[in-house]
Amino acid sequence: MPSTVVRKFYLLQATRSVGFISPIFTLFLLRDLSFTVVGSLSALSAAVVVLGEVPTGYVGDRLGRRTSIGLSIGLKAASLLGFVFAQSAVGYAVLYVPWALGLTFASGSVDAWLYDTLSERLDAGEFTRIRGRGEAVMAWSSVVTAVGGGALYGVDPTWPFLASVGLNLLGLAALASLPKNRAYRDGEGGGPTAAETFGVLRRAVARPSLRSFALYAGLFFAVLSASTTYVQPIAESMLETTIPGDLPVGLSLGLLYASFSGITAVASGRAGAIEDRLGTRRLLIVVPVLTSGLLVLPRLALIAALPMFVAQRGSRALLLPVVNGRVSEAVDDAGRATAVSAVSLLTKLYKLPLAVGAGVLADALGETSAVAALGGVFLLVAAASTVARPLRLLDDGADQGGAA
Repeated sequence: MPSTVVRKFYLLQATRSVGFISPIFTLFLLRDLSFTVVGSLSALSAAVVVLGEVPTGYVGDRLGRRTSIGLSIGLKAASLLGFVFAQSAVGYAVLYVPWALGLTFASGSVDAWLYDTLSERLDAGEFTRIRGRGEAVMAWSSVVTAVGGGALYGVDPTWPFLASVGLNLLGLAALASLPKNRAYRDGEGGGPTAAETFGVLRRAVARPSLRSFALYAGLFFAVLSASTTYVQPIAESMLETTIPGDLPVGLSLGLLYASFSGITAVASGRAGAIEDRLGTRRLLIVVPVLTSGLLVLPRLALIAALPMFVAQRGSRALLLPVVNGRVSEAVDDAGRATAVSAVSLLTKLYKLPLAVGAGVLADALGETSAVAALGGVFLLVAAASTVARPLRLLDDGADQGGAA
């Protein structure tokens, strides 16, 4: 039975879902924009993250993880509300900035808060299991909200955004119930100084094992992120050409995304158990390679998009808590949020050229060609980097049952 603080964490995760907009977001943009512009907006978001990821991670380390998460909730809610009124590429570009900053404020702080809380109150060894279950709770929340968002889109394309604003703001109440980490309880800003935090980060980055691990994981997550831009147009084509039915496209996508979220929930909830069974090394080799291979298949047969969709969602849900847990273990308390943020920074840095290139390719050759190219990029880079042993970080500590 989870402790009270863990249950409160799960409640926060439920409110962080963007299920209301996830089934329809790209279609919403494509009403007025080309794939190239959508890809450029995605690259803009990645650029903002690159510039803001480590500084916002420092805010989490210095001012407190709850403060950082609260800023994330506020920025994301403001951005979502803006989409109700935006009508041009410039307007959308402006809204991508607070959205991206909202992501950066949460990316390292959520994991750092959880890791430190478990260290203080329970057992840090439970991080992967509890973090994975937190992702599962978010995914189950998305199961319900994705169906609702798809249905609302059929009534008015802006309604899913209003519903998402309401859900995200509920997160402020959940956040207020969470305890502060020990270093921040006296209200005196007891976090580490900038010199201490960046000293920890500099030492961590100087370790070849951690650096190569972050580069490998960051590239895979970047490929996944760039490829998910094309899920909705590919799914729309698949529903029209290979799967009979007369449901409105918004509701059909909502149901499809609800099934994706269910898969994500199962994968996230079992992340710790699967890591224990397969070993971290094997997990971090097999899952990215198989997923990248599946990205290529819809170019050959559109119906193959279904297993690709499953792999996109499931692999990220499965690997994210594992990767963040390993990075958290490798870094001292003082710079934990900053270090986890740095991995996210690498992901967005990779995504900059991938998003723009895929957008241009999608306009020229189609969405499936763009996604296939992204999968091919990871497979080629992963094969070329085997000499550098990107997973040697696992040799620094116990690799639970891992295979060489």
